[in-house]
Amino acid sequence: MPLTLLTYVHPEGARPQKICVAAAFAGVELKTRACSMGVENFTVDYARNCHPCMRYPVLETEEGYIFDSNSIMRHIARCEKTGAKLYGASPFESSQVDMWLDFAASEIDARTLPFVISLFAHIPVPPDALPPLEESLAGLELWLETRTFLVGERMTIADISVAFALQWAYRACVEHGEALTKKFKNVYRLYNTVMQQPKTVEVLKQWGATFGPAKAAKKAEEKKPKAEKKPKAAEHAEEEEEKPAKEEKKPNPLDALPPSSFVLDAFKREYSNTDTRTVAAPYFFANYDPAGYTCFWCRYKYNEENKMQFMTANLVRGWFQRMEHVRKYAFGIALIIGEDKKHDLVGMWVFRGKGMPEIVSEVVDTELFVWEEIKDVQAEKEKITDYLCWEGPTIPLPVLEGRCFK
Repeated sequence: MPLTLLTYVHPEGARPQKICVAAAFAGVELKTRACSMGVENFTVDYARNCHPCMRYPVLETEEGYIFDSNSIMRHIARCEKTGAKLYGASPFESSQVDMWLDFAASEIDARTLPFVISLFAHIPVPPDALPPLEESLAGLELWLETRTFLVGERMTIADISVAFALQWAYRACVEHGEALTKKFKNVYRLYNTVMQQPKTVEVLKQWGATFGPAKAAKKAEEKKPKAEKKPKAAEHAEEEEEKPAKEEKKPNPLDALPPSSFVLDAFKREYSNTDTRTVAAPYFFANYDPAGYTCFWCRYKYNEENKMQFMTANLVRGWFQRMEHVRKYAFGIALIIGEDKKHDLVGMWVFRGKGMPEIVSEVVDTELFVWEEIKDVQAEKEKITDYLCWEGPTIPLPVLEGRCFK
């Protein structure tokens, strides 16, 4: 018996939509039963067995009913058939997924609610509604500075839940939606990453839904009295004086390189969305272009000074943060291997062009590592694969923690 979602069907139904998106990624068959608000759910039997507060959506299973959209997503993630690890790749990651599902409900949904009520009930938004929402988004922005996804290196139901919560932050906050996308760019990047996935787009099409930031209506410009006309020479002199000095943008020589058959962004998508050992790594070796890219091993010069794992992890986060402007031209793996109080920091990197790019060597952290060019990528396939997977016989010590720059 396939799972059945009892729900209202509406283009603005973010809660049932995110459940359907989770099911699409999980490869779980999910039927939708359209219900009328105030009819099927307003019965004693529904309150006793489906939802104590008589709300939608509710998931019908062979064993009974599950209510609350995030709880339904958890169940679907546990039933996944695609190996996508939507509930995390370990018990720890599953707990992190849980914390972000709670964050979506308590920090974003709750703090967006005044704007949603105003949008549909035409009630004025309280004047103090925006700062709490911005506080939550600021914390989320900081978390995403060095991460592509909220948990681990692949999309989980945490990303889906947060993205659909953000949908209302952008759309219901009519006067602020566009400003929020610009102020919290990492948050908006996560939102777009989830919403532009083909499976997400397909589900939203089925629901007749639209998404994106709501732009505030342009205010009519006030008519100003005509200024006294000045002589053209004086006017031109004033304009030149008011113009700020233009900063000359230094051209990046990597942008002038001939096109490469290896598309780095395509590999990053494979690495993020597929199994590493069986799909992403073979994709890398099948498409890698040694004429357009260079691979390196790297080792931290001061590994003997590493005393605590969390301190080394912070070192890696800072390093990746300072490499942010290189993201378009690089992919990297950093591994902490050994024991908590005695460990090494090692890595494997792919850079655009031949040799070490200038924009990488200019990053202060680069000189803290010993770099060794990988002359023949195919000859070191096993070791590169193990680094991509964060495990394997070629890694001499147990992997305590890994981080990916992509």
